[in-house]
This record gives sequence, structure tokens and C-alpha cells, in this order.
Amino acid sequence: MIKSTETVAAAPRLAGFSGVVCAFLVVAGALFTSSMSRAQDLPCDIVTSAAPLSNEQKQAVQAYAEQFLAPLAGDDAVKVRDGRNGLVKPLQRCTPGVPFRQAYTKILDSELKKLVEGNRTINAVNALRVASEVATTEGFDIIEKGFASKDVAVRVAAAGAASHALEIAAKTPSIAVPKRLYDMNVALGKLAETDPDADVVDGATEALVQSLKTATSPETRNAAVAALCKVARSQSQKIKTSVPESRTLFAILRTGLALRDELTIANAGNRSALPAEAVKSIAETAGDMIAMVARLLSAGALPVIKSGDVTAVKRQKEDDRRVPTQIVGAAEQILSLIADRTEPIRANLAEKVRAGSVQSDAQFVLDAKQLLGPDGRLTRPPFSLPGNRFAL
Repeated sequence: MIKSTETVAAAPRLAGFSGVVCAFLVVAGALFTSSMSRAQDLPCDIVTSAAPLSNEQKQAVQAYAEQFLAPLAGDDAVKVRDGRNGLVKPLQRCTPGVPFRQAYTKILDSELKKLVEGNRTINAVNALRVASEVATTEGFDIIEKGFASKDVAVRVAAAGAASHALEIAAKTPSIAVPKRLYDMNVALGKLAETDPDADVVDGATEALVQSLKTATSPETRNAAVAALCKVARSQSQKIKTSVPESRTLFAILRTGLALRDELTIANAGNRSALPAEAVKSIAETAGDMIAMVARLLSAGALPVIKSGDVTAVKRQKEDDRRVPTQIVGAAEQILSLIADRTEPIRANLAEKVRAGSVQSDAQFVLDAKQLLGPDGRLTRPPFSLPGNRFAL
């Protein structure tokens, strides 16, 4: 059974730097320091104001922010956490208006940038958390600086911050200009395509999926589709004869499911139709996913399930094949959604991968060649792809 994007997004990650990031970002409200407890909240009428803030209101915002910026920049982990929570609090306690976000950003901007570009992980990660909650154009600029960090934990946190900020910006379109959201999708795509760390790739891919799901403008949506396709094609094409680490496969699967869901929604008329160029790119991505699994099977990289396998061995082999099976299933569904009714896609490829026998693997490779190779189905309309497009 093919999982939804939500299920895949919730899949547990391997221990590593992402665990470090989570440790830095644990929210423990009951453990706030006494200074945090004594801090006076900003009045909600300032935070929610639809009118430009007065000088007096700006001074109140400045005074509020200053009491938390210093601990955020310090080296005491508890005070750093309290500084972060204090800066985030007005954005979560009230419903922020655009004037407040803009005024708050001007106050926080230089200090947050300094921390993100600094050499202390805990400060950079927590500064990114604040920037993600602000989610203005300048907030996205701060987050993008995290993509260039030499620290893997900071790059992972920056990808997560981008995801959160894109979700907030989608709910309040006026807080960030559309061009900035477009550029963020492009930057996330570049990060996912070029970063050597699997956690970063996974996080950036997840952020792009979030952007696709919540996009309110065609430009942002199309940018997310283009970036996801480019990343998934690049990752799939790199995989030749050995299975990559699980996070890479999960990132490819997450992309396939998100693209499938987007096509389903568009075909149902619940969103505008995707441009022809985007549909073609999605089809190529699906083809690369199938070709990837065909190469792995041809190389014997996935374990063969034998009738004599004991239960524990059989279950392990089934687990090893589960994500490749789901990737193929998502890809096949994508192609079925694009194909016209005169020549539908009916290869049932995913079941052959799941079966795991020598015969079913061989049949899968043959079916993949008939689908993707010279004179294959994808060379004919509505796909019309070159016969030598896929490496099998």
C-alpha cells in the first residue's frame, strides 16, 4: 500500500545531526527561567495592529526584543532557549499583523544574521527558529544564510526553518513578496541537489513538499514542482548498483508522493492545471524513479525473497524492498494520471518489486524497458520523450 506524504514525512529519521537539532529546539515551557517568567508580554493590540506602528509602539517592541536578544547570543544553553522562546512568544500568543512583523524584523535582522553566520551551533539553530516564525522577506534572507553554513546541524535547521516559514507565509501572503517565496524554492532545490549530507537533502526536500502543499500562487507552486523534479531526478540518476542510505530513498519517495498528489488535485479540478512543461518534468521524474529501481534489480542490490526463507529473514527482505516498491508505485501512478485513455499505463510494476522473486525481478526489468526504452510507452503522446532518455 502506498503511503501518503504525511506518513512518509512522519517516518523516523536515523540518529545523527537531526537529533542534535531537535535537542536544541526542545520546547519546555515549564522550565522557563525566572527572568522569562517576569518578562512583560507585548500588548496584543501592538502585535495585531493592521496600521503602521507609532513611534511609542516601536519603542515598546524594541525594549521587548532587547531583553531576549542578549541571552539568545550567549553561551548558556538554558538562557539561549529562553531567549528564543521569548522572541517567538508574541508571534504565537497573538495573531501578528504585517506592521508588527515588519517592525520586529528590522529590530531582529542584524543580530539573527550574525548568529546564523557565527560559529556556535546552538545560537545559529535557535536564531533560525526565530527567523522562521517571523517569516518576512528578511526572515527568509536570514534562513537562506543558514544553507551556506559549514555546520551540518545548521543546514538541517535552516531547511526546517524554511519549511515552517513557507507554511506561515502561505497563510499570510502579504508578509513576504511572492518573488522571495519563488527564490526560496529555487534555493531549497539547489541545497537538496548539491548538499552531500542525507539529512540536509531530506530536510530540504520536505520543505519543498511543504511549499507545494501550501502554495497560494501559481508561481510558487510551479517553482516547488520544478525544484522537486530536478532534485528527485538528480538523486535517482546517481543511484546505480547499490542501495543508498534510507534517508535518500525516503526523500525520493516523499517527492514522488507529493507530485502524484498534486497531479491528482489538479486533475480533480481543485487547483489550476499544471503547465505542460511541469507535467512533462513530472513524467520524466517518474521515469527516472522506475529506471533507478530497474538498475538496482539488475545489479542484484535488493534481496531476493525465497520460498524457503524463515519468517524473520523474509520480513527483513520485505522491509528492504518496501520503499523501492513504494517509489515505483508512486511513479506508476503519476504516469497513469498523465497518460491518455487510449493507451493507459497497466504494467503493475510495484507488485513485481514487492514479490521479490528472481522471476518477478526479471519481469520488472523487461516491463521497465518496454515502458521507458526505445519505442516504449513514454516515447508516445502525451509523453513524447526520447527513446534514449532513461538509463536502464
